[in-house]
Amino acid sequence: MAYPNVIFGHPGLEKEHTSSKKRRFGTKLILPDGRIYSYGKVGEAITAGKLTMAAATSSGHIKDLAIAAAVSANASGIGAITVTNATTAISGSEYYTGSAGDVGDYEDGYIFVNDAAGEGQFWPIWRHSAATSSGTLTIDLYESDFVATALTTSSEVGLAKSPWSAVEAWDVNDIDGPVMGIPNRDMTNGYYGWFQTQGPCAVLTNGTFVVGNQVITGSTTDGSGDVSADNNSAEIVLGDVINVAASTEYSFVWLRLGM
Repeated sequence: MAYPNVIFGHPGLEKEHTSSKKRRFGTKLILPDGRIYSYGKVGEAITAGKLTMAAATSSGHIKDLAIAAAVSANASGIGAITVTNATTAISGSEYYTGSAGDVGDYEDGYIFVNDAAGEGQFWPIWRHSAATSSGTLTIDLYESDFVATALTTSSEVGLAKSPWSAVEAWDVNDIDGPVMGIPNRDMTNGYYGWFQTQGPCAVLTNGTFVVGNQVITGSTTDGSGDVSADNNSAEIVLGDVINVAASTEYSFVWLRLGM
């Protein structure tokens, strides 16, 4: 199935909120005033104006999974790569399960070769089978994509979920992944919708913002932005302040996230 990767929409489309997947994860929405959004799924309930992050990949899938069968150069399409799973079961995509609406755990994610033959290559995952603990995972590549350097059964790979596949509220005590934007509406756990990454946006405020100054990821309040204090590597710049509201309220900020 083909999906356009950029949509030029109208105000209100950014509030789309559905229980089933309508677009490819990471699809961009651009509104007439220049606001930019990315499409994803929430992994927990998130209220409007709160900063989000990507969910963590299962520790058993991060690297060193074995290629189940050698893959020749130029292999592509359906069943291009097979992998021996580790201990955590993987849910499959609709094509493999036969159940309408099933979205695979790693659909729209990535597979990369972390060691041995073919190392350094990676591919977007179109869809994939389910896999039990120690079972075989079958991965379909996009029709236009291919394996440039052959893989052997000594090749080791890692899996990475789409960062938009299970977006969570920014948790200052348990950061699982990169910053993923801010929803403009309350979002229900397991639903799909849009996360703003650029342009004017209401943002939960912690501390005293200053007009024109930078806002960074919150360090004490989940889902909030903080005043930029120093050059700590854990501080990610979210954008610049337009209008200031009190702490625990929502200030107006020009987002400039690079998603």
